[in-house]
Amino acid sequence: MTKRWMVCVAAACVLAAAGCGKESGAPKAVAKPEGPVVLKVNEWSYTTGDLEKDMRQELKRVPREVQTFFSTKEGQKQFLDRVARRELLMQEAEKRKLGDSPDITEQVNNLRRELMIRSLVQEEIGSKIQVDDKEVQEYFNAHPDEFSGDQVHLKHILVPNEDQVKEVQAQLAKNVSFDELAKKYSQDTASAPKGGDLGTLSREQMLPDFAKAAFALKPNEVSAPVKTPFGFHLITLVERKKGTPLTFEQVKGQLQRRLLEQKQSERFQAWIKDLESKAKITRDDGPLPVGAAAEAPTLVQPPSSAAPAAPTPGTGKAGEK
Repeated sequence: MTKRWMVCVAAACVLAAAGCGKESGAPKAVAKPEGPVVLKVNEWSYTTGDLEKDMRQELKRVPREVQTFFSTKEGQKQFLDRVARRELLMQEAEKRKLGDSPDITEQVNNLRRELMIRSLVQEEIGSKIQVDDKEVQEYFNAHPDEFSGDQVHLKHILVPNEDQVKEVQAQLAKNVSFDELAKKYSQDTASAPKGGDLGTLSREQMLPDFAKAAFALKPNEVSAPVKTPFGFHLITLVERKKGTPLTFEQVKGQLQRRLLEQKQSERFQAWIKDLESKAKITRDDGPLPVGAAAEAPTLVQPPSSAAPAAPTPGTGKAGEK
């Protein structure tokens, strides 16, 4: 398989899914076309200006190799082929008046709401909150333990609510073994049969609150309850293994993204609370639950490997240990 063939395949996949920005279908009053017409489908026209605009959008989303292909005449001819087919399908859909169906109208309205909300959040949060290199460097210098490269061998017990946390803690106070309680109570089906053993994990494999609690432990010490999206965790440290400290350059990009997400989240929470305080919101939980979920409740088990993560409640990464 040659590189050129793979690039063409990738380009074809992008082109097939390309959504062109120019409105189509039944003739409407539109602005004067920009540049010469390069494509006509019945009464619908597509100009070099339309092509350039759509190509700019596509180039933001495709790999470098495909970007190069799009700059060639052959690449743009293929792009126009897909545009023509898409327009034919759109015109056929309009002939059948599918745009008037309640289902389509509802989906369009939902999409409009989502786009407006996304644009609002970007305007209020994304465009105003930044993290510069100085902030990243200062955080790195102030938190050397986070970048030590150390790993921890952990066990945990995952339960769904605080009542069960207290029940497990009461048993631990009576010197019942952690392994035995994990097998009896833990909702993590991957680690419970092994006495809650998660294996050895690095900090970046865990959710932030889980990692903070885990790395603060001494051997055989049990943490206070740690809440994550999976439930409540009691964690114990088996062993801490020294690692090679990470350099600033190794973590700079990831750390900057993390700090940015934290600042944006904090700003969003403050902003949404302010909006709520100025609004009149009423609700009635009496009729809940409703729908299929009320008929067939299901317990979502945390993925297999353990501390808060996807396949491991706590690691934040599906299927990783």
